[in-house]
Amino acid sequence: MKKENRKYLNILDRFPYILLIVIIGFTVIFFYIVKNNLPLNFFSGTVNETVDEESNYSVFITSPVNNKVYNFINSKETVPMEIKSKQAENEGLKVSILVNDGEVKIFNSPPYKYNWNPLESGEYDIIARVSDDQDNILSESNKVTIVVEYDMTESETSIINMDIEEKKEKILSESTYRPQNTIPAGVPIFSYKCYTPPVIDGNFAEWDNFDKFSSFEPTIKKENYTTHTDISGTFSSCWDDQNFYFVAQVVDDVFSQMYTGNELNKGDSITIVFDTELEQDLQIPFYNSDDYQIDFSPGNFSSIFPEAYMSWPSDAPPREVDVASTKLANGYVLEASIPWYNFTDYEPLDGSVIGFTISILDTDNLETTELVVSSSSVFDINNVSTLGALVLIDAGDIQQEKENGQEDAD
Repeated sequence: MKKENRKYLNILDRFPYILLIVIIGFTVIFFYIVKNNLPLNFFSGTVNETVDEESNYSVFITSPVNNKVYNFINSKETVPMEIKSKQAENEGLKVSILVNDGEVKIFNSPPYKYNWNPLESGEYDIIARVSDDQDNILSESNKVTIVVEYDMTESETSIINMDIEEKKEKILSESTYRPQNTIPAGVPIFSYKCYTPPVIDGNFAEWDNFDKFSSFEPTIKKENYTTHTDISGTFSSCWDDQNFYFVAQVVDDVFSQMYTGNELNKGDSITIVFDTELEQDLQIPFYNSDDYQIDFSPGNFSSIFPEAYMSWPSDAPPREVDVASTKLANGYVLEASIPWYNFTDYEPLDGSVIGFTISILDTDNLETTELVVSSSSVFDINNVSTLGALVLIDAGDIQQEKENGQEDAD
């Protein structure tokens, strides 16, 4: 009996310990059940924030720079804009550009580049935004302020008496051409007869007596056009019974010419297209035997010399064309004379109106032409119905008249 009693006493002695273990186990289980139903920061003593945190999406305007002043000379010039946002690019978010709080461009994918055309002079504030597909604004860039100043001066014209102005109007009223192709609309380029032919030496100075045309507009790859400092020019011409003469002063920020012969128009160059029977070809878009395309290269001012090449119709250098050029700090001057006998069966006459467009080709060290600006607003190198017009007019010896006028003034 003593042995059995000792057995029960041993179990009773251990019971408090067993009970304690059971209590601790239930306590742990209850704690985890309660914890899982409360906020994680309940036990840390912190307050749960209910306001959503703003996403940090960086967006920057890399072009234009702040306080930049743009001096424009024609209504086609643009301000190059470029936006950078790595987060927007990676996550496929929208990027928009605002000018004076008005949205001018929305991008759904990179690159975020845009050539913006301001309508008038003034100060403009530019910002960029990143937003999601619900148009919630996620981030906004720094503000960039620019100034645009237009100098829309008319093309310089020599002083011609009223009799010549009336003669011009009479010629135009009796002529057939494509006024919608000219710049400005309805006004062709006038080429005055010269009684003393210019010296072909690449010098613009002796052309002061003749009309100047500078309203070139982007025509081919015009999406690459930014400002006149990239590519633009001033053109003057005259004629006599033997030759057509012209000079072009070209503004080109990056000069590049590595080609010759039938490839010269792959580099910086000038192309002139003539239609010597304009009235008969008015509805014809393709080249025929009275159309002529002549390409001119200024050379590279070292190993490549100035030259001309007739791409149509002969695919060969034109006969006895004289070409000279001069390198300028921001471009070049190209001057040339073209004997009329290169144009089959054509005789220059006072009052003649022919199809005509001069174009300036710009490459900027690329393998192909980057941009073409032309004297016809719709020019297409493969479509002669896009040509403007050139009027040959005899206004008397305007060179001598101007010299006499200067002597009288002195």
